[in-house]
Amino acid sequence: MRTIVTTFSLFIVGLQLVSCGSNQVDTWAVYTSGEGGFSVEMPAKPQKSEKIEVTAFGKQKVNFITWKPSSFSIDKFKLFEVSYTNCPAGVIGDSAKTKFFLDSSIKLRANDFTERGIAVQEVDINGYPGRAFIYEVAGENTVIVKQCLTNNRRYDLVVIAKSGQGTNPEIARFFDSFQALK
Repeated sequence: MRTIVTTFSLFIVGLQLVSCGSNQVDTWAVYTSGEGGFSVEMPAKPQKSEKIEVTAFGKQKVNFITWKPSSFSIDKFKLFEVSYTNCPAGVIGDSAKTKFFLDSSIKLRANDFTERGIAVQEVDINGYPGRAFIYEVAGENTVIVKQCLTNNRRYDLVVIAKSGQGTNPEIARFFDSFQALK
């Protein structure tokens, strides 16, 4: 009986180590999307998906490139994601339209997290005009969202981390590596 219990305990510990170890964010790769026109460094093996959503440009297809740890992972990160959608002709190149659509788009995105106002700031995302916000769920999660408009697309970059990870170097690595391809 003692042997069965010991064997079972070792099996459970091994399973936990394997499931936790395989989902650590120590394996990064450059993800290049020819269709999406961008490259970014993010944890390896992200998943692609798409869905129809209401955007600042109306109802349209939004493409997602997402990395999430497994549910067994004891990790500091919960999500790294880039999504993109097409912009109507004439939005990019007209600074007033770009500003209007960036403001509208980030406000829609902020509403995904709360109905209260979230402080949004103008940012430069590797040379592209953008908007960003940070949303904190006290003691739980930090959500960082950055958006930019370039190459006739709206890009939305998101990191969700456990609270206290907001200055983690992996977060900067993800955002700083984003490049729109010509």
